[in-house]
Amino acid sequence: MKNQIFIAALFVCGLASAQTITVRDNSTRESIPGVLISDQANKTILTDNKGAASLNELDKNGIITIYHPSYTTFTLNVSGDTEINLTSKSVILDEVVFSANRSEEKKSDVPYQIEIIKQKDIEFGNQPNTGDVLANTGNITLQKSQAGGGSPNLRGFEASRVLIVVDGVRMNNAIYRSGHLQDIMTLDAQMLDRAEIIFGPSSTIYGSDALGGVMHFYTKNAQFSADDKMLVKVNTMTRYASVNNEATGHLDFNLGWKKFASFTNITYSQFGDTKSGTTKLNGYTNKWDRTYYSERREQIINTGTTANPVYVGTGLQTDSMMLNKDNNLLVGSGYKQTDIMQRFSLLTGKHLTHNLNFQLNLTPQLPRFDRLANDFSGTNLKWAENQYTQNRMLAAYSLNYDAKTAFSDNMKITAAYQKIDQDRIARKFKNNNRVTQMEDVSVMSINLDITKKIMEKHELRYGAEITANDVKSTAKTLDIKKDSTFRADTRYAPSSTMNTYAAYLSHAFEVDKNFVINQGVRFTSTNVRSNFTDTLPFKFPFTTVTQKSNALTGSLGFTWKAENDYKFSLLANTGFRTPNVDDMSKLFESGPILIVANPTIKPEYAYNFEMGLSKISNNRFKFDINVFYTIVNNYLTLRDFKFNGQDSIAYNGSKLKVQAMQNTDRAYLYGFSTGCQFDFNDNISFKSTLNYTYGRYADVKKDTVVPLDHIPPVYGQSSVLYKNKNTDVEFFVRYNGKKSLSDYSPSGEDNLAYATVNGMPAWFTVNIRAGYNITKSLRINASCENITDIRYRAFASGMNAPGRNFIVSLRYKF
Repeated sequence: MKNQIFIAALFVCGLASAQTITVRDNSTRESIPGVLISDQANKTILTDNKGAASLNELDKNGIITIYHPSYTTFTLNVSGDTEINLTSKSVILDEVVFSANRSEEKKSDVPYQIEIIKQKDIEFGNQPNTGDVLANTGNITLQKSQAGGGSPNLRGFEASRVLIVVDGVRMNNAIYRSGHLQDIMTLDAQMLDRAEIIFGPSSTIYGSDALGGVMHFYTKNAQFSADDKMLVKVNTMTRYASVNNEATGHLDFNLGWKKFASFTNITYSQFGDTKSGTTKLNGYTNKWDRTYYSERREQIINTGTTANPVYVGTGLQTDSMMLNKDNNLLVGSGYKQTDIMQRFSLLTGKHLTHNLNFQLNLTPQLPRFDRLANDFSGTNLKWAENQYTQNRMLAAYSLNYDAKTAFSDNMKITAAYQKIDQDRIARKFKNNNRVTQMEDVSVMSINLDITKKIMEKHELRYGAEITANDVKSTAKTLDIKKDSTFRADTRYAPSSTMNTYAAYLSHAFEVDKNFVINQGVRFTSTNVRSNFTDTLPFKFPFTTVTQKSNALTGSLGFTWKAENDYKFSLLANTGFRTPNVDDMSKLFESGPILIVANPTIKPEYAYNFEMGLSKISNNRFKFDINVFYTIVNNYLTLRDFKFNGQDSIAYNGSKLKVQAMQNTDRAYLYGFSTGCQFDFNDNISFKSTLNYTYGRYADVKKDTVVPLDHIPPVYGQSSVLYKNKNTDVEFFVRYNGKKSLSDYSPSGEDNLAYATVNGMPAWFTVNIRAGYNITKSLRINASCENITDIRYRAFASGMNAPGRNFIVSLRYKF
C-alpha cells in the first residue's frame, strides 16, 4: 500500500513539474509561436510552433509575464496547465523586419518606410489574389488591365521599376516591361507567411529595378517538430465571392519531425465574369459600359428575299458582335488559376539547415479584358480574341549556416532556377488569323548573404548575386478556317541574354541605444545582348544589340529614437535600373502606335532623399509621416521615334505611328505617406493612411516640363476595428482622388483612352468584413465590399472595379 501511495505521489509531482502554457490569439484562436514568457527572476522561455512552452525552468510560484510585440502584455499566477488568449494590437512596438538588409533586425532601427503584411492579415482580408492583398493595406495602388492580375504602384513607380522578390529570389526578369505588369498574380496569396514592402530606392541591397521599392514575399516554410512526436498541421479553406462567382479551394499541410519537415500547398481558383458597380458617378458618361462582346457562331445567310427572308445556317463559324444584356457584366473577364508549392527542410547538424522550395503557377487562359472591351471602333469590335497563357516555375535550394565564425554569424546561400512561359494570343474581329507570340524565359541565380556582429555595436551584412537570363521569342499564325500555320512577327529579338554580377556591403553602427547609423554600397555589372534575324518584319539597321553597364549605388541613413517614443530618420540613397530585353528589343503594336527597338538607351539612376517621423503615446497611439524627394536621371519613357527615317510604318494592314523607349533628361518625384493608429481599448482601434505623389520630367529639347507617367492621384484608407474573443470586425473606407486630364502623361502609359472626358473621377468605397471562430479549428470570414455598388476604375486601369461583392470563406485548421 505504501508503495502504491509513493508511486501515486511521484505521478502527481511529475504532472506538476510538467506544467505547460499554451498561448493563442484571442480572436482567431490560433496558437502564437515565439511568445516570450518570463518569471520575476527574469528567466525566459519561448513558445514553440504550437504556441506551447514548458514552465519547468521558471519559478512558477510567482508572477509570470507573457510578452509578444504584436499583442498586449499579460501577467498571471500559474496553477497547472494554462491556456492564455492574447489580444492583438494596432500599435506595435519592437517589430522585426527581414527585408531591409536581407537579415533580421528591429524595424525601429532602419530608416526606410516599410509595410508589413502578416498571414493573419491575409486570411482576414479575404482577397482573391496577391495584388489585392497589397491594395488592401491602403498604401499601395493597383492598376488592372484584366481581372487576373494587378500592377502595384510604389511612390509613382510601377512594373519594371519596382522589384518583386520571393524567398530571397528576384522575380523581375529580362522581359519585365515598364508599362503595366500583372505578374504579381503568379504568387499565391494562400502560400504566403508574410510580405514586407520597402518604399523608395533599395538598389544597395537588391540591385536593378528597385527604384520605387521592393516587395519581398516570404512563403510558409516546413516546420520541424520540437519533440519526438510528428508535427502535423493542416489548413483548408474554401471561398465564394458573388461579384464573379469565385470558387476557390485551398489545402496546405505540414509534416515535421526533429530533423526533417515537409510542407505542401495547393490552391485552385475559378473566376467567372466580373460584375461592375451600377451606381454611376455624377457627371460621367457611359464610356465604361460593356455594350458588345464577340462570340463565335454559325454564319446565317438569307436565302429568301427582303420581304420574305429565309435564314439558313451555312455550317461555317464566324465572329458575331453580341449585344450585352447587362452592360455592367464584364463579359470575357473570367479565368482559372492553379498554384502548387512544395517545401522540404533538413537539419544535418546543430547549425546547418537545407531547404528545397518548388513553386508552380498555371494560368491557361487569361483574357486581356482592356483590349477586348475598350478597342471599339464604332462599327465592329477590334479584337475577337486577346489573352495570355502564363506559367511560372521556381525551384530553389538554400543552405543556412548559423554557427559563429570569424567571418559570419549567419550565412545563407540560395541557388534558384526559374522558368517563365508567357504566350500572347490575339485574333482581330472577323479575321481568321490567330497570332501567338511565345516568350520562354529561363533564369538561373545564386545569392550569398552573410551577417556578422562586431563588438556589439557594429553589424556587417555583405554578399553577392549572380543572375543569368535567357530569352527565346517565337511566334506563329494559325488560320483557324484552313487549320494551317505560318510565320508571325516575334515580340522580341528571337534570342536574347541578360547577365548580372553584383556584390554589396552594408553596415549598421549602434552609437547608443537611441542612435543608429546605416551605410551601404553595391556594385553591379550587367550585360545585355539581343540577336535579330531576317524573320522579323523589318530590316533593322543592326543584327546584334549589346549593352554593358556598371552601376555603383549607396545609402546613408540615420535613425534617432527618443526616450519619449519619438523616432526621427533621415535617408539619402541611390538606385538604378538597367535597360532589359523588353526596353531594348521589343516590337509591339499598342493601339495606333508601333513600338520598335532602340539600342541606344542608357540605364536610369535615382537619387532619393527622405525623412521620417513617428510618435507613440502610451503604447496606444501612433502617428507617422514619411516625406521623400526623388530625382531620376536618364528616365526611360515612350516617345515619338524615327525608324529608318520614317515616323510611321505600315504594320498588320494599318499605318502606325512609331515610338520607342528613350531617355529623357530628368524626372523628379516628391510626396508623402502618413498614417495614424489608435487603440481606444483592448477591443476597439482605428487606423488611417494617406498618400500623395507628384511627378514630372523635363524635356530639354522642347523646353517643357511634362507630367510623369504612373503617378496616382491622392489615395488612402481608414478603418475601425473591433476585436473580441473569437471575433474580428472591420469597417473601412477606401478613397481615391481625381486625376485630371492635364496630369496625364503624353507617353500613353497612363491609358488616357480609358479615362472619361473629364479624366479619372474621384471615388470611395464603403466596406465591412468580419471573422468568427465557430470552434477552435473552424473559422468563418464574411465580407461585403463596395456596399454602395459604385462604378469606378483605379487610375490607369482598363476595366471597371468589382461592384457590390459578398465574400464568404470557411477555414479549418488543426
